[in-house]
Amino acid sequence: MKYSERKISFLICSMILTGVFSGCSNSKDLASEEAAIIKDAVVSDDSGDITADKNAALQEVLSEETVLPVDMTDAVRITLSNEKIDISGNGAELHDNAITITRGGTYLVTGEIADGRLIIDAEDEEVTLVLENAAISCSDTSPLYIYQSKMTTLYLMENSINTLTDGSPYSFADSYSSEEEEEPNACLYSKSDLVIAGSGELEVNGEYKNGITSKDTLKIKSAKINVKAINHGITGKDSCVLKDADVNIDAGGDGLRATNDKDDSLGNIVMVDTVLKVDSGEDGIQAENTLIIQGGNVTICSGGGNTQSVADGNSAKGLKGINGIYLYDGTFQLDCADDAVHSNGNILITEGEYTISSADDGIHADQNAKVTGGTIDIQKSYEGIEGASVDIAGGNISIVADDDGINAAGGADQSGFGPRQDAFAEGSDYYILISGGKIVVDADGDGVDANGSLTVSGGELYISGSTNDGNGALDYDGKAVITGGTVIAAGASGMTQNFGEESTQGSILLSFPESSEEEICIKDEAGNTLASYAPMKSYNCVVISCPSIAVGNTYTVEACGQSVSVTMSNLIYGNSSGMGGGGRKGGGMGRPDVNMELPEGMERPEKGEMREGMEPPERMERPEK
Repeated sequence: MKYSERKISFLICSMILTGVFSGCSNSKDLASEEAAIIKDAVVSDDSGDITADKNAALQEVLSEETVLPVDMTDAVRITLSNEKIDISGNGAELHDNAITITRGGTYLVTGEIADGRLIIDAEDEEVTLVLENAAISCSDTSPLYIYQSKMTTLYLMENSINTLTDGSPYSFADSYSSEEEEEPNACLYSKSDLVIAGSGELEVNGEYKNGITSKDTLKIKSAKINVKAINHGITGKDSCVLKDADVNIDAGGDGLRATNDKDDSLGNIVMVDTVLKVDSGEDGIQAENTLIIQGGNVTICSGGGNTQSVADGNSAKGLKGINGIYLYDGTFQLDCADDAVHSNGNILITEGEYTISSADDGIHADQNAKVTGGTIDIQKSYEGIEGASVDIAGGNISIVADDDGINAAGGADQSGFGPRQDAFAEGSDYYILISGGKIVVDADGDGVDANGSLTVSGGELYISGSTNDGNGALDYDGKAVITGGTVIAAGASGMTQNFGEESTQGSILLSFPESSEEEICIKDEAGNTLASYAPMKSYNCVVISCPSIAVGNTYTVEACGQSVSVTMSNLIYGNSSGMGGGGRKGGGMGRPDVNMELPEGMERPEKGEMREGMEPPERMERPEK
């Protein structure tokens, strides 16, 4: 939405980001291995264009076989019991219901204990911990604490259900714990690389703060995990990989996190063919760097859902990748009190099915938001799709917005300097480019709002815009050019703009004295229908463009219950009535130029002022003087 004589101040960082990393490995340093290949999956050229090429590393992850069962031949067996804990083999010690594993190797844990714990203290050694119907509860600290190891694999035996439960508060009384560093602070806490695998099930109940935390890399492969946590659900600080997993998270804070913000190659989340369900008080998924999803099924309710509001300084977004989000495929159900999909960098959507309801933006990128395919159904939003630039090259997109449907470098959400203020920098590179796909917009603000240029070169765009004159179905500050595709934009006549004279495809703007909800249709001289659209609410102004409109021909436009004959003496027919750029004058029913000379005795209001007795239209703020 743009306001008369407003001044816009933006802040945007300029970052080109790439990323995808591989699956499970026995490398000495999983985080370093993945960081080395994360730069190859998504490529930005000098123009900022994003391509969706997947690198060999991702293909390798997609083709990995199911995790093989663990060889139990030499396993140390630990049998839990409230009466007696039995250890069969070497490498584990028992002190006051605390079992400490001090050597690398394979350990099988079965049985139950009501108040005990398991500690892994095996420096520079690999440990495989196999759980088979094991249940460990601890009243005052983490029941499973991986203090040190080269890497620990937690393997869940087939058909087993395993449970970890902590209590509150933590005591930090033993030599492995630090109250100052708050280590541990999760029911399952690891200070080294952690892999959770197998076809069994793990229940984690974080009654103190967090559910599962790894301070290095966390990988979940094939396992089924249910986490309930007072604060955050699952954290892999350096990186988090989920492949073929089934994960359910109920968290008071963030659901799934990667939190390393000190190294720009870390802090990534990659999900492949995973079923993830999150109910979170804060962000559903939060990657400090890049979020990448290929396939699977993701269901997120963040911050209580789209009927709730987020307090200043809080974040309850659905999918958040601070430096970039790349969604290659999958099914997504996002119900969010904040932006449903949010990045301070780029967002790329190539395939998938998205059902979105948000109290803020449906899709928000501080840099480029690009859609090349998929089905996106934004059922509720403040603004539908927003970015410093927006590229739509494909897909089937439906948007319902309280403000603008598609917005470039404007609008007002909670990601910027105050309530509903965006973090965009002032500049001339902002644009909306529509080159393919089918887009249907129902907006109470501007249908398409480019605080820069608007270009349509293909696809279909249908807009049911605002019913008040403070907004336009099409709104732009720079140039608007159409060279292909079909556009029917209906709304109020006060601010509507037509395409400009640099267009190579004809465009017609018509205004009507009365509003209507009647279907809009354009026909050629032979009576053939060239394009049609039934708006979702009343309108009294319409912009129509389609490839068949040519200079010298006459067309019949049926709209607002009327039939109007239009002869194209120029490619652009009808004057813009908006505040920005505008189309070249032509014949027809276009509204008067906003800079026309006023009648004798009428004074033009001073800049930023309104005439005495006048109030701004509904949803429009009075500009500052």
